[in-house]
Amino acid sequence: MESEESSQRPEVFVKSITFNDEHTFEFNRSDTVVFTGTNNSGKSQVLKEIYNSFHSKDAYALPKIVIKVDNNFLGGIDLLISNAKRNIKGECLIGNLYLNEHYIRSWWNTRRLNAICEYFINYLNTEKRLSSSNSPDSFDSINMPPQHPIQYLYVDDEKEKELSRYFYCAFNMNLIVDRGAGNIIPLFVGNSPEFNEGEDRVSKSYRERLIQLPKLQEQGDGMRSFAGILLDTFTSQHSITLIDEPEAFLHPPQARLLGKMLAETPNNRQLFVSTHSEDFIKGLLNANNENVKIIRINRDKNINKMSILKNDDIKLLWNDSILRYSNILSGLFHSKVVICESDNDCRFYQAIMDTLDNEDNKKISSDILFTHCGGKQRLKTVTKALKALNVKIVTIADIDVLDDKNTLQSITDSLNIDWGTINSSWNIINNYVKPQKSELNGDNIKKEIREIVDIIPDGCSFPQKSANEIKKVLKSSTAWLKIKETGKAFFKGKGYNAFNEIDNICKRKGLFIVPVGELEQFYKVSASHGSKWLNEVLETDLKNSNELKAAREFVDEIIKY
Repeated sequence: MESEESSQRPEVFVKSITFNDEHTFEFNRSDTVVFTGTNNSGKSQVLKEIYNSFHSKDAYALPKIVIKVDNNFLGGIDLLISNAKRNIKGECLIGNLYLNEHYIRSWWNTRRLNAICEYFINYLNTEKRLSSSNSPDSFDSINMPPQHPIQYLYVDDEKEKELSRYFYCAFNMNLIVDRGAGNIIPLFVGNSPEFNEGEDRVSKSYRERLIQLPKLQEQGDGMRSFAGILLDTFTSQHSITLIDEPEAFLHPPQARLLGKMLAETPNNRQLFVSTHSEDFIKGLLNANNENVKIIRINRDKNINKMSILKNDDIKLLWNDSILRYSNILSGLFHSKVVICESDNDCRFYQAIMDTLDNEDNKKISSDILFTHCGGKQRLKTVTKALKALNVKIVTIADIDVLDDKNTLQSITDSLNIDWGTINSSWNIINNYVKPQKSELNGDNIKKEIREIVDIIPDGCSFPQKSANEIKKVLKSSTAWLKIKETGKAFFKGKGYNAFNEIDNICKRKGLFIVPVGELEQFYKVSASHGSKWLNEVLETDLKNSNELKAAREFVDEIIKY
């Protein structure tokens, strides 16, 4: 444990939090902690209760989600008191309040900060970050410490330049402090005026050009909110910063940029954020910060169930380029995620879901996310990561997932399906298929490949289309192509019973195997494949088509899972 030294500047950090589901999570002093979850799960309330935990217990209502906050108080309060400016009563200026020295010591020693809480903890709700863009009063910068973020920029040229660079990345405009406005300090936005010969920042001619720019406080909420978060985060000396929904009023690219900027700030403070923005979280992760923790809140009546995704788990997702640029992280904000092999799968199943009339289905389906992972091999990665955050998951796989034991077992393991319960049934299926693997003899295969190769002009590079056709021929020499075209009806007797046994066990844990084999077999009227097939299907009567009855029944099962 870090020792308390009187010579060290006093700081406060959250060491651990115990929630009403009895989970306790520990934190480091440089952590960025993100609270996510569905609507009304308690994200914003957690921040309020963390903040309130530093005040007197009698001053606030009983906590609803946070049961206990264990804090680290570092350094000595003597240093703060001895350096504080005093009024004629001898009271110390802490933050923007003059306070009795006795009370300050008492609050620090009892670990209830009360009136000095705002000196250590910066709680940025929507109202505060909008007000941060308002012009503060001018002040004696020699004898008085800055109290407002814009006052910090007034005395620190480098800080002004740093924030202006960040702001320019988001809005293509600079932030410029007006140092000659008399009793206030306005902040302007736009292209910084150039200095003419003999001018400085308080020259009349320079200021005449400067004040032609719009003031920050007169801009829209998005610009003011973005600037307010930058101002409060990059200028404050607080050891804890709480930000409630920083993405409010921002377009997705700005939310992502803000997340990246916050993650790249110096690690001299804890940051707790509640968010409903996948883009903001992606921005945090793009910064490759080693101290990001994501906590998902899943509300179950009066209990808020907490699940944490630590940095190692985050890297598992983020280091996969296909997953990084997917919408996987949107699953943090939905009650159920359906993971498919491809984007076409997602579009088809979602379209079918939207046609179902059942009122219960409509209520449930409004909070379901369909996402894909780019193939069977990644199903386990996404499932494992989202499972760690207590996201309810349905995984859909084509029937040939049964072809490869290792792939199937990796998926079942990620869904906590005991392989021992399906191993014998899988062996029955494997033994059932083995004798049927050679539908085409060698001569036929060679003939078909030769026909593909012969039409390629001499001297040309080998066409990708021809390579794909050869792959298809080779694949057709196995029974699994036929199984994908036929579905579970391919299996007879013991093979059929074994499939049903695996299917029933897997469904109970959220793994749904396509019963007709693969997506295209839900609508055999079309002879197309892939995107062309999907476009044809989407133009049909999805709600009433007899050909799509099996698809509607399959999706209905998924919704009700």
